[in-house]
Amino acid sequence: MATDKRILDAAEGLFAMRGFTAVTMKDICAAASISRGGLYRHYSSTAMVFTAIIEREQEMAHNALQRAKDGEISPDKILDVYLEHRMSNILDCDFGIDNAITEFASNTENGRKIAQKRAEDCLQIIEELIRMGNKAEIYDCKDVKSTAKQICWIIEGMCKHSVIIPITEKDVDNQLKLINDMLK
Repeated sequence: MATDKRILDAAEGLFAMRGFTAVTMKDICAAASISRGGLYRHYSSTAMVFTAIIEREQEMAHNALQRAKDGEISPDKILDVYLEHRMSNILDCDFGIDNAITEFASNTENGRKIAQKRAEDCLQIIEELIRMGNKAEIYDCKDVKSTAKQICWIIEGMCKHSVIIPITEKDVDNQLKLINDMLK
């Protein structure tokens, strides 16, 4: 487990910095301080590594949603952490994992399916968090589906365009304010 985590953490940083197509298994070996044989015992290709990164991200998102359903954490806190995490990724990296995911989806049919499922899961999780927030009277969102889509579009648009249009902390704060206004 520790080796697998080290591989995925190192690879995620590389993909976020360089993009999907620019990273090789040799690069991942070097970044994770693992031999080629060690890496190939876990993954046979960069696509498999990248898929595991996306699956890990989705598992964490589903676990957070379950914690909200179980009443351990309020849905607004989970949505806030998710939004802050996604927005900080925009500010922290020149290329970004989201752009690497787009690249991954563009290069293989399986990549497209995985990226599509990721987007669908994201939308579904945001919808559920908004519904739970409405039920708890944290939010007063009238059109949950449209609002969830708008949130996804804001995030994805900022991620994609951050490579060509400089995005500042003020831009991120303004978009987070707009999202919060949609929920209230």
